[in-house]
Amino acid sequence: MGIPVFTSTIVDALKLTLESTVDDSLTNYKSKAVFPKWMGQSNMENNYEDDLEVGGPGLAAEKSEGAEMQAGGITEGALTRYIARTFALKLIITEEAVEDNKYPAIIQAASRLGRAMYKTADIDATNILARATNAAFTGGDGQPLASASHTLPNGGTFSNLMAVSMSPSRIAVATATSQMRKYPGHDGIIEGVEPDHAICPQEQWYIWDGLTMSEKAPDPGSFNEINVVKGLLGTTVPVKYWTNTTTNWALHSDADNGFKFKWRRKPRNRSWVDNDQEIMKYGISARWSRGWSDPRCVLFVNA
Repeated sequence: MGIPVFTSTIVDALKLTLESTVDDSLTNYKSKAVFPKWMGQSNMENNYEDDLEVGGPGLAAEKSEGAEMQAGGITEGALTRYIARTFALKLIITEEAVEDNKYPAIIQAASRLGRAMYKTADIDATNILARATNAAFTGGDGQPLASASHTLPNGGTFSNLMAVSMSPSRIAVATATSQMRKYPGHDGIIEGVEPDHAICPQEQWYIWDGLTMSEKAPDPGSFNEINVVKGLLGTTVPVKYWTNTTTNWALHSDADNGFKFKWRRKPRNRSWVDNDQEIMKYGISARWSRGWSDPRCVLFVNA
């Protein structure tokens, strides 16, 4: 059932001598969430939703005068399924604790639960990055987010991993951008995507700020050369929950149907009374699914 909050739990809150509470911030927790900065949000209409990859018809063929034109084809590729999962949490507080507490800031059940839920969503989304190369966590094509073997509908594969991993630098960004601009389309022909911002662990923020904000090239001996990275990438997104490494990073692209966070039901608060025990219960629950439909949404570096 959980552990109720008794008067003994908040004994100091029952005294008028309390001046302030030392606590986590319980305001603006929605705006502080990181995942909306690198994932597209939408609503789910059903328990699960599918994204289907389609490729074709490929290139046109030269034909002789009067000859029949060649027929192309359209081929189905990977099917990505988003299944809604439910997350929930509750606080249990005795009626005595509610009645005798003289400081509203102590309990604030709705704010505490809301903060917990958005932290949960943030960390759940970040798991996609933390498990990017883990073969136990795959997308619609049976490959992890970062793989050298992503499938194409008409056969063949492509890689969204940097071939030779490099630490963040102007050369690394240029190399990654060149690779992204040569990604094959779903028909297998070079299509390319453009990077729009970097995603990195929090520990790398200062490196990326130096790369993306300098007018001139930040490399030694290159003071008269323009910094092409500044005009290429937007605001960097440091992810504070990406704690498994300080060497991984990724360039996010403008590919359609990349990272997705689908709300089946946004956080909903409820409160009710257990009259047998005279206990107040405050709960919150939400349903969502998250993942990616097109791995071209990133170039991942597993340094």
